Amino acid sequence: MKTLLFAPETLNIAEVTRMIEIAKTCRDWFNCEFFGYGGDYAHLIEEAGFPLHLLEPRVTPKRADELFKADRMEAGGKFFTNAEMITRATNEMALYQKLNPAAIVIGFTLSTLVSAPAARIPLVYVLPFALTRPFFEANPQIWSKLFGHTPLRWLPARWLNTTLNRLFLNAKLWTKPVNAARAHFRLPPLRRTVDLFEGDHNLVTEIPELAGVDTLPENWQFVGPIFARLGGDVPPEIERLPRDRPLIYFAMGSSANRDVLLKVTEMFRGLPYTIIAPIRPHLPADYLPPENVHVFGWLPAHKVNPLADLAVIHGGQGTVQTACWSGTPFVGIGLQPEQEFNVYAVEQFGCAIGLKKNGVTGEKLHLAIEKLLADEGARTQAKKLQERMRAQDGAVEVGRFLKERFGS
Repeated sequence: MKTLLFAPETLNIAEVTRMIEIAKTCRDWFNCEFFGYGGDYAHLIEEAGFPLHLLEPRVTPKRADELFKADRMEAGGKFFTNAEMITRATNEMALYQKLNPAAIVIGFTLSTLVSAPAARIPLVYVLPFALTRPFFEANPQIWSKLFGHTPLRWLPARWLNTTLNRLFLNAKLWTKPVNAARAHFRLPPLRRTVDLFEGDHNLVTEIPELAGVDTLPENWQFVGPIFARLGGDVPPEIERLPRDRPLIYFAMGSSANRDVLLKVTEMFRGLPYTIIAPIRPHLPADYLPPENVHVFGWLPAHKVNPLADLAVIHGGQGTVQTACWSGTPFVGIGLQPEQEFNVYAVEQFGCAIGLKKNGVTGEKLHLAIEKLLADEGARTQAKKLQERMRAQDGAVEVGRFLKERFGS
């Protein structure tokens, strides 16, 4: 039986759970193994029954925080160094030599853009549509909306959108350490940031209705939604919550900005809602949440989210897809551009409202919640989107692709 090697960034729960869902669909056809660099969510891989190879350099909590800040383009962010990228790629290639994988399946483990081509092993990228090469080539008309709170709002919308798409398509952010490692292994450089989001095969975890395009370039294809289905049941405390007020599911993923999360949590204080909040890992030990905010650790969101009347979430694709799969309208507070697009796409479909992380206030949040709760059209659209999301299982589609392409 051939080996598939999965390589999520194990500091990110969305990537880890996405890869686990795919591996579950492949275990009858392949020997599925994982590698990573540590982090809070690596244990989920072994708990799911898959071998995990932990490589060096390990990601410390401090380093994880710096990487998340870099991803969110915040002060204090520090991307991978040249030395980190070269060491990672070297250790990955040693593992490939030992396991001889038929393919490497990744989310956003950038060092594999060095190690996989250096070892001449096919690289399968499983990724969101936002910020990819075909995304920008489609010239999405979204930036005038996302930058509508800045001085750019005075520019003509069509000109602004076209100009920014061209700029982003040719940006070089984050390429330096990857290219330093590629040069070390005598590989040609990657010219643009969008090249960091492209492998030999690219499987987009989206549906065309939300991506805004119907067709993709060669070696790209839509596979549909993939999101976490954590084990366990709905906690009895949630089952016993009173239903005399609207029930809101509030989550901001593993990449949450603690300041934004605490700010939004405090906005719920005194509002006439009951809040289910799987945010405990992000809270200071001495923090006392509002009485109406019931705090939990990680929950099986695909079981809890459908219980809610509404969700308040960041724009991570897994969290957004869970809400859509559950038929739950949501208020989205994106923490970085990809997340803002994920929120915007569902807002355009008619069952979400997007708020800016730097401009959100208690009044704006309250008004957005009340507007969605009163909007029967939004609930109707949420049910339509739910039917579409449930019609296609992205993990199964990826498993089918891997079997057909690399199976014996």
